[in-house]
Amino acid sequence: MKSLTKHLTADELRIVWILTAVLLMGIGGKIWISSHRGADSTSTPHASSASVPTP
Repeated sequence: MKSLTKHLTADELRIVWILTAVLLMGIGGKIWISSHRGADSTSTPHASSASVPTP
């Protein structure tokens, strides 16, 4: 990381860290949402079309 700090100013380095944090939070959020969608679909029963009587 020291080689990167030699070429960037303090403001540019701060922007790089912020963008890295946003990227990691976005990836973590997608993983969290996908893992909770799977848990919700197994825990809540859904009526199937076979159980609905036809007129």
